[in-house]
Parts: sequence; C-alpha cells; structure tokens
Amino acid sequence: MNAALIFLIPALLGTQLIFSLVLTKGEICPGQRGRVHKTLPVLLAGWVIAAFSQPLSVLPLTALGYFTMQVKTGKTRDAGPLKVLYLANVLAAVVWVAVMVGMSLPVIALSLMATALFGSMVAHILLTHARTRLQAFHRLLPFAGFVSAMVSVLCLLWMASRLDEAQLQTLTQPMIASLALLVIGLLVWAFHLLSGKTVNKWQLVVAGALLVVSANFQLVLL
Repeated sequence: MNAALIFLIPALLGTQLIFSLVLTKGEICPGQRGRVHKTLPVLLAGWVIAAFSQPLSVLPLTALGYFTMQVKTGKTRDAGPLKVLYLANVLAAVVWVAVMVGMSLPVIALSLMATALFGSMVAHILLTHARTRLQAFHRLLPFAGFVSAMVSVLCLLWMASRLDEAQLQTLTQPMIASLALLVIGLLVWAFHLLSGKTVNKWQLVVAGALLVVSANFQLVLL
C-alpha cells in the first residue's frame, strides 16, 4: 500500500486540480455543477484509503469533506467555499511531498507524471458520469494522458537503467506487461477520438482499469 501511494496520491491531487478548474472556470449550469459535486465522495473515499498508510492524508480529506458538506444539497448547488477547495489542493500537494521524501529522482518523476495521467483519467470518468457538457475536456484529458504516459515510459526506462543485470532479467516480463497494458489502456481511452463516437463511461472505466493494472506491474521496480 505504501508503494501504491506513489500513484494514488497524485491521482487524487490531479483530479482535485481539474475539478477546481471545472468549478471555477467551466461554463456549466447549476444542474451540471450539482452533478459534479455529487462525484466528490469518490475522492473522499480515495483519501480515506490513503490515510491508512499516510496519516497526513487526513488533512486534505478533512478540507475536501468540509467543502463537500457546505454546498447546497438541493438539485442545484452553489460553488461552495472555494477557498477550502484550494486549501484541499495545497494539502494534497503537501501529502504528495511527504510521500516522495527519500524516493529516487526517477520515482519522483514517475509519480509527478501520475498526477496528469491518473488525475486526468479519474476526472474524465467522473465528469462523464456527471454528464457535463464540457466537450473540450473529452479531447484535452486524453491528450494530457498520452503526453504524461510517454514521459512515464521514459521514467521507467530511467529506473531500469539503474538496475543490475540480474534484476533486469527478473523484471523484464513485468515491465513488458506494464508497457503493453499502458498502450492498450491509452487506445481504449482515446477510442471516442479515433472512432468519432461519443465518449462512453464504461469505455473510460475499462481504460482506467488497464492503467491501474499497468501501474501495479510498475510497482515491482520500486
């Protein structure tokens, strides 16, 4: 679980940053805003899981929980205390720094890329579930995922270059499996762009699952 925080914390941080952008700059009606707010408990659940291994996760959990509870509970919800949402983002970044203390530079770089990769993935799933009409995000989020994934591959090669020959022989198969699943996950994620069809929530869920399994194979390098 401690190793998994290298991906979980960035995923939560990245999703919160995207949600902050959506709630402050996105041209969405009150109904859409309300549906976005209803997805916030998913992030709260993520912080609860993280708190079992990193107690500092209670800080962003508390801030985000307060923000979630302060919005109106009717069909349409106000933006809520945005300063608290910003505080939750800062605290999430602090937790990420705490997790990264003592890690090697390749691992830090890989975790940083996970902020964009997994943050975009989780945000895309939740925004699609919330039926937002922010069409630009259906193109921008997969693009951010592709770019961060390419940099992540470079980070993995960097990490592999630091291993001795015996370790490389042992870890070659997990690395190949990780890269294969990463490529397949990205293709599934971008299927709506390649086919010209409307994005489907279950398409994104499958893509997210493939990326998670890919990350699980990457953990053997840590």
